[in-house]
Amino acid sequence: MNRIRVVLGDDHNLVRQGIRALLGLSHICVVGEAKDGRELVRQVKELTPEVALIDISLPLLNGIEAARKISHVAPKTRVIFLTMYQDRGYVTQAQEVGAWGYVLKEEAPEQLITTIETVANGRHCFPSELAGETVRIEGKKLGPREREVLQLIAEGKKNKDIARIMIRSLHTVRNHRAHIMRKLGVHTAAELVQAANEMGLVRLEALGDKS
Repeated sequence: MNRIRVVLGDDHNLVRQGIRALLGLSHICVVGEAKDGRELVRQVKELTPEVALIDISLPLLNGIEAARKISHVAPKTRVIFLTMYQDRGYVTQAQEVGAWGYVLKEEAPEQLITTIETVANGRHCFPSELAGETVRIEGKKLGPREREVLQLIAEGKKNKDIARIMIRSLHTVRNHRAHIMRKLGVHTAAELVQAANEMGLVRLEALGDKS
């Protein structure tokens, strides 16, 4: 049986080590790891694995937006989300960006292996009990670049840092920021952070963990 090649995206080193060890007991091989969404997209583009296993709460570029980019740079790679979030809205967003599977971290290890095998064989694998909720409308007001900028603002990045991370001019970042605030009807950085949390681009508790 051919080994299934996986690139793993999770910002916790111990989690990545544990998943690598678990999958190593099967015919699934972790060929790359990334601790943030931007590095994940780069690795998937370079390594073109069969599966990208992604946490939703990735820094710099969250898992949903990373999956959106992967669908363009590596269309043959099938995305599976491995996350603690049981929100039905996240499952809907995952499906909208072309993900093939969704696994909760609280599930038994065997479920993760089964999901990867199912997806690698060309079948979708989503928990039926989490399907069916509409995506938050606010998120659809923003374009992909604006969502990226909003996440970075919510993570505490300054305009010059965002420009460097996104490889854009400072003027472009400032324009994105102004457009975001106008579209969402907010006026302060605190309101931007709250909006990003409500859209699922970041989690306030996750930001607190990193302080």
